[in-house]
Amino acid sequence: MTQWFKDSRASKIKIEKARKNKDWAAVKSATVALHNANKMRIALTKNGRRVRVLETHEDVDLVVDDGKYLMRPPLVGRHAADLQALLDREGVSCIVLCREPKTQLGFCPIVILGDTTTVRSQVGEPASPNKPTVKWFDSAIDELGRTVLDKKDTFATNDRKLDYLLGHLSAVPVCDELYFAIVEVCDALLDASE
Repeated sequence: MTQWFKDSRASKIKIEKARKNKDWAAVKSATVALHNANKMRIALTKNGRRVRVLETHEDVDLVVDDGKYLMRPPLVGRHAADLQALLDREGVSCIVLCREPKTQLGFCPIVILGDTTTVRSQVGEPASPNKPTVKWFDSAIDELGRTVLDKKDTFATNDRKLDYLLGHLSAVPVCDELYFAIVEVCDALLDASE
């Protein structure tokens, strides 16, 4: 079991316990620890390899290495989430993203599933759909993070904002801005409790 996985699992448990107890300082601290664990994970996915495209269950069964993986039809978001969870448990440092069929306007819908949430967005089609670049992949992940962050201010209270953001951490665990937003909300909750 890799260190990032141990740290990630411990941090998630601490976040859940601290949130139940409304211990905002502990939520903040555990969020920073989780962010650091996921930065280790991301660093290991940058292995100099291209993004691997997965189209069949046989392709999925062959995945054992660190890296970045893009699933596409007939595979769906649930397959991507299951693969991500399996590889996470095995300590494989990977990021799995799923794309849906190109829209009539030529956009590439992307989807990622968390424990209890689904995040969808659209990005430009990669220049080579069969060989998407790491830059395209990373920009798609960033767009999913922006999609989550754009909705946080629709919640009236900081408690609700925090629950929303924490609920989406499992879907976009590699979005730095999501961690920063959680820390910011925790600071607001700490200020309000003084």
